[in-house]
Amino acid sequence: MTLSMLNMRTKGERVKMAEQFIQLNNRPYPYKDGATIGSLMVENNFDFAAIIVKINGEVIDEECWLTAAVSPGDNVEIIHLFGGG
Repeated sequence: MTLSMLNMRTKGERVKMAEQFIQLNNRPYPYKDGATIGSLMVENNFDFAAIIVKINGEVIDEECWLTAAVSPGDNVEIIHLFGGG
């Protein structure tokens, strides 16, 4: 479901629908019960060597990725770092 589809609904429906999603790298992503950073990384094949993870702007240490819980409405950023020249 896109954000424009959410905007076509009543306010109460939008709130309920938004609660079922997180923002993953600035895109709506379906929330699943029990989701963690680790499960999101597996589902999305994020297996890069250098990654920074934030939940609602707070950096999450790598040793916490498997257990760091994600809640409906959270803004999750999984950022792949790479070098170039």
